[in-house]
Amino acid sequence: MNRIKQAALAVMALAYMASCQASRQTLTSLQVTSLKALDLEETVSRSDELLMAYALTTIDAGGKAVETVNGSWGIQDTRQGQTFDEKTFQLIQIRIPKGGKLIASLVLVEVDDYDRARRTLTEIRKYHDIVKVPAGLAELADIALTPIKYLSLGLSAAGVAFQLADRLDNDDMLGQHSTELTYQKATATPLVQVPLQFRGGSLGTTFHYELAYDLRTSTVRVKPKR
Repeated sequence: MNRIKQAALAVMALAYMASCQASRQTLTSLQVTSLKALDLEETVSRSDELLMAYALTTIDAGGKAVETVNGSWGIQDTRQGQTFDEKTFQLIQIRIPKGGKLIASLVLVEVDDYDRARRTLTEIRKYHDIVKVPAGLAELADIALTPIKYLSLGLSAAGVAFQLADRLDNDDMLGQHSTELTYQKATATPLVQVPLQFRGGSLGTTFHYELAYDLRTSTVRVKPKR
């Protein structure tokens, strides 16, 4: 009888120890590492006023959006040849679900309507925390969204009832980009470096920006709440 009691106590102790052990979460961060202005769109003022917005959106194994987080930078007066390093940009981070994936989205804008862009940026910065995507919006992950639509999805999930594309309608889009990162690739390749070239022009003006960001993945232990 004592042996049975001791065995039962041992099983209970092991179960308790297992419940107290920290669980493991896979986190991926987006960090803009550099931005360089090689050629400006503005030829009169000789400076561009730049706004950058970026987001991470996670999608579960079933193809539904789960969580999203937004980041932003600007409005920044920028002159030709000017370079901004990693310390300038806010890092954002999110948990990537096992068997799922994340979408990293980024847009760079040259601001024409300063007041409107400032109001938009203020709105974005209210929602830098991770938010869960409501069921109605989660289904949108099955659609091939543009980067700016992913950013709007994140803001809508946070309760902001507007499309980012509408707010930037009078501004000049210098470039937008998305990177898809699966759970398997994230764990196998903890550092993914994404170099970008945004260049173009219209009405006799040209622009050229070099930009880079990193997707960094780590597995951390999270202690259970007591």
